[in-house]
Amino acid sequence: MAILHANLALLSVASVLATTSVQAQSMPPEGPVSVIFTATPIPAPKPMAIGGGREFAVMNQAMAASNEAGNPVLNNMGGRCQLSRLTDPSAKTAEIHGFCTYVDKDGDQLFEQCDWMPASPNNCNITGGTGKFAVVASGPATARPIQLTKLDEFLALYQTADEALAALGTQP
Repeated sequence: MAILHANLALLSVASVLATTSVQAQSMPPEGPVSVIFTATPIPAPKPMAIGGGREFAVMNQAMAASNEAGNPVLNNMGGRCQLSRLTDPSAKTAEIHGFCTYVDKDGDQLFEQCDWMPASPNNCNITGGTGKFAVVASGPATARPIQLTKLDEFLALYQTADEALAALGTQP
């Protein structure tokens, strides 16, 4: 079992996550989140050679997340990640790309997209959610990727945090 400590940056104000009145704490509009991830690999096929000494592998992981600050973002949530890994043993590099879905005890979900590139910091962003987790996409830079991946078919996008809170029945 691998324990990963990661500091995630929430999306900018354009991707504010909102909570419903069921949530005891308010969701911060933006800022760093300190989350402990516990990943358990689910056995997958062996890596596949793709030429030039490189290998491609599919990774499937069962996840648990707890937020050290105790706020609702990725706190006490279980999840699953589907990732692809491209390794180049001669260059001693690996890049990983994929998506994770986390669910809380109420069944509400958070969606995350991650990219790990050689010599770069981890880049994971929360891209949306359901139930108490809503997405504010005030411009095309935020809304377009969500629409292209068809996540907007599962979540409502709002222009402002006040609109999202009002739609979820929470007072701004």
